[in-house]
Amino acid sequence: MKKIIIINYGCGNILSLKRALKEIGYESFLSNNNDEIMSADFVILPGVGAFENAIKLLNKYKLIDTVKDYVALKKPLLGICLGMQILFSKGYEMGSHTGLNFIEGKVDKINKEQNNKKIKIPHINWSNLFFVDENSKFNFNKNLSGRSFYFVHSYMAFPENENDLVAYCKYYNI
Repeated sequence: MKKIIIINYGCGNILSLKRALKEIGYESFLSNNNDEIMSADFVILPGVGAFENAIKLLNKYKLIDTVKDYVALKKPLLGICLGMQILFSKGYEMGSHTGLNFIEGKVDKINKEQNNKKIKIPHINWSNLFFVDENSKFNFNKNLSGRSFYFVHSYMAFPENENDLVAYCKYYNI
């Protein structure tokens, strides 16, 4: 069985993620140890909170280089929620902050004005997920396209390369 590591850096609901993986038949381990992370077959970078805090915590535990070294080995890394956001070059929550730069682009606040109409921020809603390319190698489960997922966020990702966009949801016309 593959070794799955959930990076434990003090920024995420990691026990819920661990239980979810167990529910679907996968054992996972929590770690912030360089050697354990590097020996993993699959790493998950969770995150709840603010971009700046997540980067500070990764630095505190000396995990920035570990994550970069892991990715350099072409091993799979999954960023969830804030963990996905910090994969980008920059984040603008509470100032301007440098991310891990695996995905060129930025994470910025959702615009409150859309077609001269104020929209509610944060986006707290069930919204449908749509894959950009139904035949993409990243479309791991075609049954997810068009299904509703629960979102709670005030920031969104803006990748510079459109090929980095795998799926999206719509909130008003955004």
